[in-house]
Amino acid sequence: MKPAVKRILITGSNGLLGQKLVKYCLENHIDFLATANSSNRYSLCPDLHFSILDITKPDQVKGIVSKYQPTHIINAAAMTNVDACEAQVENCNAVNVNGVKHLLSEAKALNIHLIQISTDFIFDGKKKLYHERDLANPLSVYGASKWKAEALIAESKYPNVTILRTSILYGTGESLNKSNIFNWAMEALRADKELTIVNDQFRTPTFVADLVQACFKVIEQNVKGVFNVAGGELNSMYEFILLLADYVGAPRSLVQAISSDQLNQNAKRPQSSGLIIDKAIHTFAYQPTSFVESLLEIDPNN
Repeated sequence: MKPAVKRILITGSNGLLGQKLVKYCLENHIDFLATANSSNRYSLCPDLHFSILDITKPDQVKGIVSKYQPTHIINAAAMTNVDACEAQVENCNAVNVNGVKHLLSEAKALNIHLIQISTDFIFDGKKKLYHERDLANPLSVYGASKWKAEALIAESKYPNVTILRTSILYGTGESLNKSNIFNWAMEALRADKELTIVNDQFRTPTFVADLVQACFKVIEQNVKGVFNVAGGELNSMYEFILLLADYVGAPRSLVQAISSDQLNQNAKRPQSSGLIIDKAIHTFAYQPTSFVESLLEIDPNN
């Protein structure tokens, strides 16, 4: 029988989501072990609560899980650079597919609740908005890898799993491997730099604090299944950056529109991959932060 005290194993703790999960655990006195495939880069994470873990190595996964005995695993480890995944297919699948396979195997062995983070990029963008029940048809190596992970979980028939699909995660963190479009654009606009932003890709971007909220509501309420967890507003990326320009007081003329064909990205993106979040709202009272309100929290000037 699992202990009443929750013990959370966090993978990918050096990333944006991982850092915010660690912060939440610290603030709420939740027992946790943070793991990443390199040394701890998050200053708030105590060394006693950190271990190096490469989820592509099944022996390492087994060793950490057996030693820590978590009640829950939140898999925030992933290769998420969509264009890099096109060039590094083997690495992408090693992390995003095989890594999940190894975590799932240990979760099944010890009846651990696995929370897997997935993506809107499993869809082809031919619809404007997507329900959880819509059929996947990924256009990129990244999207395909995340869909393969979902398929592995479904095929396992292991019931103690929650899949949270999200879209363009954003927020601020320490020593992150990559920035996100909103932080980058905020700095550029404040420096009066012109930006060229794609105007025919539509998303429902997710504030990282909202995804953290969803993870812990799922844990507290013992929710299982597949859920869309994203922002509540569907706009083109160009329209979101115009709102950002308004927020920082920069002239909208600094933001120039460009089409996906002109941008010539390595990986093909879905045109519109908005996520309908009604199921999460009704099932575990998920509450997305409005885009403009979230800017107040990611703004370094506040």
